[in-house]
Amino acid sequence: MNSTPAKRSPSEAFAQLRQRFEHGLPERLARMAKLAKADVSKEPLTQLMSEAHKLAGACGTFGYASLGIQARQIEQLTLIIINKTDVDQQQAIPSLKRAVLEFGIAVDKALRNKYSELGIPDPIILQPNTIWLILDSKTIIDEFSQQLTAFGMQVELFSGFDDCLQRLQNTAPTILFSAISLADGSLLFEQTLLLDQLVKKHARLLVLSAKDNFDLRIKAAQQRADAFFVAPLDIPSCISTITELLETHSGSFGRVFIVDDDTLLAEHYALVLQNVGIETAIVNNVRDIVNELMRFQPDLILMDIYMPEISGAELAGLIRQYPSLKRIPIVYLSSEVNKSLQLRAMAHGADDFLTKPIDDTQLTQAIKVRLARSIQIKNLIEKDGLTGLIKHSSIKSAVDIELDRTRREQQPLSVVMLDIDLFKSVNDNYGHAIGDMVISALATLLRKRIRKTDRAGRYGGEEFLLVLPDCGAEEAKKITESILDAFRQLKFTAEDNTFSCTFSAGVVSTSNQPFTDAAKMLVAADDALYHAKETGRNRICVAEDD
Repeated sequence: MNSTPAKRSPSEAFAQLRQRFEHGLPERLARMAKLAKADVSKEPLTQLMSEAHKLAGACGTFGYASLGIQARQIEQLTLIIINKTDVDQQQAIPSLKRAVLEFGIAVDKALRNKYSELGIPDPIILQPNTIWLILDSKTIIDEFSQQLTAFGMQVELFSGFDDCLQRLQNTAPTILFSAISLADGSLLFEQTLLLDQLVKKHARLLVLSAKDNFDLRIKAAQQRADAFFVAPLDIPSCISTITELLETHSGSFGRVFIVDDDTLLAEHYALVLQNVGIETAIVNNVRDIVNELMRFQPDLILMDIYMPEISGAELAGLIRQYPSLKRIPIVYLSSEVNKSLQLRAMAHGADDFLTKPIDDTQLTQAIKVRLARSIQIKNLIEKDGLTGLIKHSSIKSAVDIELDRTRREQQPLSVVMLDIDLFKSVNDNYGHAIGDMVISALATLLRKRIRKTDRAGRYGGEEFLLVLPDCGAEEAKKITESILDAFRQLKFTAEDNTFSCTFSAGVVSTSNQPFTDAAKMLVAADDALYHAKETGRNRICVAEDD
């Protein structure tokens, strides 16, 4: 599997790809001419059609739209000839040779008069890690601000919509969280200029309403609000939503796995998507596609239909045979324009169809929309509602996947099991709502403090599991210690009482001892956690090799 390097600037990378495409055109043209002159038989005609099909998509992508149209005409003409009788094929071959010759002349002319380098869309500028609040209730403001600040977020308070609009002239938040109506009678949805500025500056909108009805929710949807909360505010749920939005801004927009036998075209798509914050990987050998998919864990597969030996439809059918891969959406990207053939290909397990050539901006918009929906569905299936962390079954599967990868790559893997200390007394003394707030707070800390490659899951009621690939025991302990230190400092309020919590944790790592399967690793982590509890709580114990 090939992850496209990101060290070059986007303009340099695109220019180099286009240059490679241009340099390779004469050789590809010579191959087409040779195939067109060969004895009339199905094999050379099929190869010619395949080459024309690839060029039909690639020419448009690299800025040669008219060449792409000619290549598509050659592809269609070749298909017609393949389906003719032998006698009719002999009569039609001269027209095919002429089409290839005219294509060669057009290629030569285009290369001699090539125009300026391919333009690249401006990268999205991510907003600062800030939350702006426009709320009336001082109690909510104080408690909410305290929680947000504890999780490392920058909070700004505004007394009204006008103050916020004035501030927007100079900067913008990542998220604006606002009441729909304020005590002075002003209404959020009447602030047209403010709402327009939020859209222009890519700020996200969350709203709080005193009542819940269809009309208000429609208005929120019209203003592209990401969430609609109803008073009294569920602070843990709100913080979880804000954290997920911040993670979207600061990290990748998702992962796309690219399957295309045209290497240059695949690299071009990868660069286009990487330029807007999407992680990509390109398959090198389709026979390894299942292992590479298991390793990369994409949110979407972008695949051509027509490839040598194995078609995209056949690969889609193969992928759907694996339960763990059934959820991943497959989007075909092909120069096939016949709707019947598109639908027939999709019947093998694909979800959508995009047609080559496709404008770079259209490609990024189409993929981002489909990625957002894919990730949303994935989160609903895999994530716990209260914490936003992976559910029990999914986090256990993550241990399996990472342990297999660890064995292949000879890299360490650590697993941390942690449990909130004396949590029953929190529920007994302050109620389950406050207990949920504590659980949610720790979950948010876990998401913010672990690395992008790590996974965090809710293993039980107040028990959590961390899966840390490429991480030895000592590093895993340091990561867990930083989370414990931050958790100790959080203050929770229940009526007039303020309290804090701690947790205990057990760490196991393949750097200390070998594990033959995930189940044994989880048992060892649980034993280390039990030892931490038994020896005083509020500590981390590392399991050593027996």
